[in-house]
Amino acid sequence: MMDDNLDGMDFLLEYNPGLVVIPQKTKKYLPKEATYLVSLRVTAANNCFPTEVYSDILKPVWGVTAANHCFPRDAYSDLPKPVWEAVYHTTTNHLGLALLDVNYQMLPGYDIVIEVDTQVGLKRNMTPGDSLSVTFMDYRLFVINGEIYLHINADTVIMTRLILKAKGFGNDDEMHDKFTAEDQAFKLNNLFGGDQLEVTLAHQFNTLWTDEGVHGKNFAIFTVPNTSHPDNPAAIYAEIHITPHHQVQQIDPERFEQISLHRVFEHVWKKGTRKSRNLNLDIANRRSMITVGNVTKSDIAPLASFSTVDEHRFPGKSAPFKESAHGGS
Repeated sequence: MMDDNLDGMDFLLEYNPGLVVIPQKTKKYLPKEATYLVSLRVTAANNCFPTEVYSDILKPVWGVTAANHCFPRDAYSDLPKPVWEAVYHTTTNHLGLALLDVNYQMLPGYDIVIEVDTQVGLKRNMTPGDSLSVTFMDYRLFVINGEIYLHINADTVIMTRLILKAKGFGNDDEMHDKFTAEDQAFKLNNLFGGDQLEVTLAHQFNTLWTDEGVHGKNFAIFTVPNTSHPDNPAAIYAEIHITPHHQVQQIDPERFEQISLHRVFEHVWKKGTRKSRNLNLDIANRRSMITVGNVTKSDIAPLASFSTVDEHRFPGKSAPFKESAHGGS
């Protein structure tokens, strides 16, 4: 049974939509009307609301807590206990996916909610003394070389490849060549929305640790065509920093190096925190994504966009998420 952790919550909210055009090689496994794929974060564990939504005592001061990056924990200290527990003492952070038509309307029967972390063995522990944070924070979609990739903010950015198939379209044998032969694929069960849309992760999540050993958040993923061999796959890059220097790193999201728990600890430990951890998420954290070459740096900041707005608004150490993650890039 999946631990969907819904006790005490009367509702879930949808946040931070991501949208991609469904690539041609995927469309043949979906209804002909399917044009776009949208991702949503489905949870109550995010408080980026106007203060009056929760309480008049909420102080509009930016800070960092275990479960969100908007307001300090003491700003919520007088909230009713059921609200506090629904917002903070929960690991509920589901992935919502839906197929849209050319007019951005959802196709009936093809909007689903999935509890991902439990099914891939990464769900954050909730025993006394453990962090009260969700396992995953936000979900992003990218189409890379004709494939759909899922990008998630965890301890840092993790990624895997999504395989979509509508029930009754194609068969498992046809899909087999999409899996990573040396790795385990995860065919996911849908928590809500029925079984018309089938989702498989091609492999366990790989983790993108930057050369600086810092946390990451909201990396923009893009490709650069191979001009000398245009029929070859494009090179894949992650935009890992915006300020004070614009930085990009070439990556291979399909390949990883298995690193030690000690190296993971060196990445995530912060002064003043306890020097021990025992998290399921380290299964993914140890799968360090392969990077290619050195980081490319520029002193010219990119224009503000959906991916860079946080970093532009709160540059450098003034960004509220800087204490736990570099982000906005």
